Amino acid sequence: MRKLNYSDELIEQATAFNETDDKDILEARLKFKELEEKYNEKIKEEKQKVLEVGGLKIIGTERHESRRIDNQLRGRSGRQGDPGESRFYIGLDDDLMKIFGGDRVTSVYNMLGADENMPIEAKIISKSVETAQRRVEGRNFSIRKNVLSYDDVMNIQREIIYAQRRQVLDGEDLKDKISKMMDSVAEELILSYFADDSVNKEALMQDIKTTFAVDKLDSLDADKLNSSDIINELHDKIHSIYEQKEVEFGAENLRELERVIMLKIVDQRWMDHIDAMDELKNGIGLQGYGQKDPVVQYRIIGGDMFDEMNANIKADVTKFLLNARKREGGVTRREEQVQITNASLEDTAINLVDGPNRSPKEGGVNRTVVNQEPKVGRNDPCPCGSGKKYKNCCGKS
Repeated sequence: MRKLNYSDELIEQATAFNETDDKDILEARLKFKELEEKYNEKIKEEKQKVLEVGGLKIIGTERHESRRIDNQLRGRSGRQGDPGESRFYIGLDDDLMKIFGGDRVTSVYNMLGADENMPIEAKIISKSVETAQRRVEGRNFSIRKNVLSYDDVMNIQREIIYAQRRQVLDGEDLKDKISKMMDSVAEELILSYFADDSVNKEALMQDIKTTFAVDKLDSLDADKLNSSDIINELHDKIHSIYEQKEVEFGAENLRELERVIMLKIVDQRWMDHIDAMDELKNGIGLQGYGQKDPVVQYRIIGGDMFDEMNANIKADVTKFLLNARKREGGVTRREEQVQITNASLEDTAINLVDGPNRSPKEGGVNRTVVNQEPKVGRNDPCPCGSGKKYKNCCGKS
């Protein structure tokens, strides 16, 4: 049918049985049926000769680790009720016989001085080979099951992250979610300082200023510090600052900025987390030497790493949004900038602000750094010679 210039798609439809009114498909089916009858008649005599001499014979030159493969090969010889026969051969030095113990059989035959071409057809050998196959299949099954156990951990985490990304991509309003993020980051920061016997006021105030753009807290000047009072005051100031941001940027622009920043930070943190989980998986087997189940330890440590990643996402989003400043003379309407510059979604939202780490030389906008040196992969050795991977050394910044 290809020689008759039928397309592959039309040939595929010609062998199908679904109902259709397409004239081209119906014509192709008639042509296929015509050709099939023609060539069946042409090979009829040859097929009869094959059947008369016993049909197809399968000769296997080894026994595979999986009995399923052997059975599939045997099945070739009896297709659609046609006669056939199969016979398999195996050597004492084959991998499967080594698993079974072919060296012992070899030593016995050497002691007897038997001819190496003499076939071994004892049923006990055949059964032992099948036993060896079952053992190998069981081992392979355990390996696959173990891999799935590790994959299950990542699948659960992946579903959570992708659910967050879908919220952003579907254009959901993230204001309430981000407000809760900010409250959570504030609470965790304050409580981390109160975990020690003495609270370092200067360090705490510096962290608050850097993360939340809050210059002063009255509750930190009290003689006796109370974590609840500090948290409540910080919450009030954070919400007040963010309300001012909404006025400064405009509600629509701020919602757009929230979505872009959330998506960008989640993607970056998730990629780093995947790399970290791969590193953990490569070395988690050593936990077995400490009489610990590596899969259980992978689940526990991986869960802690996932929680840490989520905490970092919250902190990054909070820090960026609360420290963002509107560009002087910048475009304030997303639609206008898209129309004028044909900018991407990310560029459009980012260009509205000066973030906490924007370079003044670039007019408050993050510019792509053009690296004239050869490109270094994230997992390649760092060019500085430290011996670490690039992503964990100079690539961190």
